[in-house]
Amino acid sequence: MVISGRHFSTSFDSVKVKPTSLKPLIDVNSRRKNWNPIPIPFRTIPEPRGQDPDFVNVAHSHLVHSDWNKLNALSIHVTPFRVKHVLLKIQKDHVLSLEFFNWAKTRNLTSHSLETHSVILHILTKNQKFKSAESVLRSLVSGSLELPAKMFDVILYSYRICNSSPRVFDLLFKTYAHAKKFRNATDAFYRMKDYGSFANY
Repeated sequence: MVISGRHFSTSFDSVKVKPTSLKPLIDVNSRRKNWNPIPIPFRTIPEPRGQDPDFVNVAHSHLVHSDWNKLNALSIHVTPFRVKHVLLKIQKDHVLSLEFFNWAKTRNLTSHSLETHSVILHILTKNQKFKSAESVLRSLVSGSLELPAKMFDVILYSYRICNSSPRVFDLLFKTYAHAKKFRNATDAFYRMKDYGSFANY
């Protein structure tokens, strides 16, 4: 489901797991004997189809040329799927990525999903823009009771395709704790350990 008010999509678009691409976040065997972290899955996402490729390419062109007036004309055609693919296309530019993420949010209330949020979180944290990432995440977890419980999985499944940093999980844990969502923080902490990532205090 897409955003309608505070409703978000939670699946990663019929993802497929590539077993040969599985690797743990970090090697923790040296830290704990006889214990191996669960590998982080590499999941692909469906390629744009129909008019989606045209939108993604045109939006990308307008973004790199800072032609926001032309981009505004596309706002009625924005979908979470298209936003996600544009973000993946421009993810090397964290400033432009955040500008586009915010533009989509203000122009079309149905333009975001948990997946688009996870992609921007990966982009920001791997570029060490932790305050911006925390702001995005804080606004998300402060709302629906359902969303925080689903956020770990969405971040996990988009981790590899965004070439992310383990610090995104650290950020998730700390944001839960600061928001006093202690059950979510505890669940995130133990799942982080399962996947070989540990919160930094």
